Amino acid sequence: MKIKIFKLSLPVLILFAVAPVFSQERIIDKAGLLTAQEKANLMTLITSAAANYNFDLVIVTEKNIGSSAPREYADNFFDKNRYGLGQNRDGALFLLVTDSRDYWFSTSGRGVNILTSAASNRLESGVLKNLRENDFNGAFQSFLLDWENFLALNANGRSYNLFYQYNILLVSIAWIIAFAIGLIVVQIWKMGMNTALPQTQAAAYVVPGSLAFKEKRDSFLYSTVSKVKRETQTSSSGKGVHVGSSGSRHGGGGGKY
Repeated sequence: MKIKIFKLSLPVLILFAVAPVFSQERIIDKAGLLTAQEKANLMTLITSAAANYNFDLVIVTEKNIGSSAPREYADNFFDKNRYGLGQNRDGALFLLVTDSRDYWFSTSGRGVNILTSAASNRLESGVLKNLRENDFNGAFQSFLLDWENFLALNANGRSYNLFYQYNILLVSIAWIIAFAIGLIVVQIWKMGMNTALPQTQAAAYVVPGSLAFKEKRDSFLYSTVSKVKRETQTSSSGKGVHVGSSGSRHGGGGGKY
């Protein structure tokens, strides 16, 4: 019985253990999507990012936000609650609105520059995969773990860009190109060692005057069709740097899930 009570109370104890690191909550679950255990696990990741990289990560869920736009709501929520660590208030907020199925990432301070276009695509890809399966805890974990990766790269003077994103692919292509060049060189050497010259004309084997064509005709064999792709406009999720209503500089992006 005592063991069962301890297991039930453990998530709450963990949550209270990490809470004193901040002066206010970092997981505001107004939509009621998370259990106490899930909150505790997420808070461990948030606390780790704050301790290791001095970077603030916040999760906010709402059932609805009225007539407010997700970007405006997320930016204002971050600013009004004084989130962000350090002089430049470095941090990122993940807003999820369940009724309208909106999500938004608001970045501040050095988070604006860390979230490159490639990083933003990686962040959205992981989050959306879980949101579309209604795995909200998985979406929040993906958000925090991706930021942990971005921050680790930033601490080493690097950023999550296309070269990092497709590193394995680029290495594979380099190996394929090297193999192809080697194969071509070997074939050239092989051809250079072959002194026999093939005959490309049949004249040497034809008896003079024995071959005559009485009928000549032109036949249409094939045609070539060239196609040009028509460019179409795509919708934007609002990525980019902007100034919030409070005058603070924010970045990020979002959309529907």
